[in-house]
Amino acid sequence: MAFSDLHLHWMDKYKLPILILLVAISVALEVIVHHIMGIVVVYSHFFYVPVVLGAVWYGKRAAVIGLFLAAIYLGDFFILNGFVTIDVMVRSLMFVAVALLIGLVMDTIRREQERAMTQVADAALSEGRRRGLSGNIDDLKVRLRSSGNVKRMREEGDVRGLIMALRHRDAAIQYEAAEALGVLREPASVPALISALTGDRYSGVRWKAAEALARIGPPAVEPLIQALGHQDDDARWKAAIALGEIGDPRAIAPLLALLEDEDRFVQSRAAYALGQFGTLSLPALIAAMENQSPHVRRGAALALGRIGDPGAIPPLLSAMCDRDESVRAAALQALPGLGEEVYSRVIAHLRDSAPEARACALQAIREVSGIEILTGLRAHAGEADRETREVIDALTSAEERERENPGQAGES
Repeated sequence: MAFSDLHLHWMDKYKLPILILLVAISVALEVIVHHIMGIVVVYSHFFYVPVVLGAVWYGKRAAVIGLFLAAIYLGDFFILNGFVTIDVMVRSLMFVAVALLIGLVMDTIRREQERAMTQVADAALSEGRRRGLSGNIDDLKVRLRSSGNVKRMREEGDVRGLIMALRHRDAAIQYEAAEALGVLREPASVPALISALTGDRYSGVRWKAAEALARIGPPAVEPLIQALGHQDDDARWKAAIALGEIGDPRAIAPLLALLEDEDRFVQSRAAYALGQFGTLSLPALIAAMENQSPHVRRGAALALGRIGDPGAIPPLLSAMCDRDESVRAAALQALPGLGEEVYSRVIAHLRDSAPEARACALQAIREVSGIEILTGLRAHAGEADRETREVIDALTSAEERERENPGQAGES
């Protein structure tokens, strides 16, 4: 691992809280040392810690910290002694002077660094174009990018620069560049974001790339569909989620095919994505409930529950007697998401079905104990036939006993 990888990027988020804490400690020390311990000589050395740190982080804006601490210093001396000396006033002004001096130096250094990087990059780019070495120049440009430059490029709409920043070896820079491209929603960045999604990258960068592609929308659909076939399961499920966010009908058939993926988590994410299409995917999902693959039927059942349309009730009722246990469980898990009317429909289905169909549906309900649907069915048990009422009462009673005495059923 290179030393440049050992960055302190996380600290950027906590600069202000750290400074506030240090200033609070400074004030607390004044109170403790002088007013509690009774030491009359004003102690101010610790004040320079937040002053200097603030100047390094925020430049000359840290003079605000110096002014605040100078006021505390003067006020405290006056409270203790009843007057203010020239010496004390000079020392208090030193807080402001130090903040301004260090801040101005830091601001100058940052400007010079930015200017130098820009000059070097531009010169290298010009030389590279003259010699036809664009690939190497792009690499150089990427190395010159920093977190601050990514922010500037985002503000300036510099899509080309952000695309190059996606190849930075620092994952934090990649992450910020992907996020910025998502904000800009520039279709020209789709190939680079797809490369970030499917390449050998950190999971967080991949997720941010998928999120950016979802924001870009329709121009990213076909490349994302291609990514559904990627060898890496992490890339496949992230591409599926992005397609669900976009909601383009071109992705429905490929996502249905992904329900047969070898990875169970990818299957579940494909089902989740299909549920995001709403009624647009309803006909395809209902048809998928007749698919030969139990994985497809299971995923379609879960997606139908997410859509929440009453049109999904009939195929889910039929799925209560599916030959595969996971499909039966998925159907019972999905039904409560279809509204209050679903419970009366289930009761009516059980009451009006042939004895064999009723028996297998009741058996499915017995197999999946603890399901949410039990509470709703019990509220409508008065509409059911005697056998169905007995099954519902027995299961709900068992659930209540389990809640009151967890683990007892398994021990007995």
